[in-house]
Amino acid sequence: MNLARKIDYYGQLILGSLILLSGPLLLFYGFPAGLFILGCWQLLSAVFNTKAFVHTGHRKQIWSYWIYCIADLAIFFLGWYFEKTYNTGSVQVFYWLALPGAVLIAIYYLKLYKNLIQFFSLRDELDGLTKSKH
Repeated sequence: MNLARKIDYYGQLILGSLILLSGPLLLFYGFPAGLFILGCWQLLSAVFNTKAFVHTGHRKQIWSYWIYCIADLAIFFLGWYFEKTYNTGSVQVFYWLALPGAVLIAIYYLKLYKNLIQFFSLRDELDGLTKSKH
């Protein structure tokens, strides 16, 4: 299971790095699309790993992550709703708030996920030491 988490983490890290590096070139097209893909990937990862986060002492951090995600999605959809309802372009400020928020949330989750992987690696190493005959 630890190998699957490492593959998941490094896949997210590589995709996030590519998104950030291509940001200046693809600001209006590729950057939000890549961020959407990374966000969906991280949401699925968080859904499947929330139980592990809670049981390893990262309860406060994972709940903070979920609160940040809900708040960022609420800002994004509120901007979308006002834009469709009032047919005005002035509500794009919601999008410009939600976009950097999504980047910061993605970085926060990557740091949190790395801590989880390190915890499991340390636990497995200590289990190996206590089971050895020497």
